[in-house]
Amino acid sequence: MSLFDDHFAAKIAAQSRAWSMDKEEAKGKKNREPAAPKEGVCDKCHKETLVKSYRVRQTDVSDGAASYGTVTKYFCEDCAPKSRRMQDAEVPPMSNKQVKNLMRFAKKGLLK
Repeated sequence: MSLFDDHFAAKIAAQSRAWSMDKEEAKGKKNREPAAPKEGVCDKCHKETLVKSYRVRQTDVSDGAASYGTVTKYFCEDCAPKSRRMQDAEVPPMSNKQVKNLMRFAKKGLLK
């Protein structure tokens, strides 16, 4: 038996056709818009408001065995996970004492 037998050639051809059909179906689904918020209960604060679905990684431990996976959770706008870009943009204001210390160390660095 070799790869060029009729049985294996037919099997490989069928797999190739199935693969190309899956590729065509996946191409049509790429142009999706984000889901609009809907009325529901937030999984974090348990308030009934407009919620959006988010995919969240979750780890569970039971009977000494750990399992992990991705779960869909619904969060309101206040509880929704923030992107790193938004976290970097939110810089807390500095107090007068912090500004004074920063300027003092900057002056010391320039004089050296």
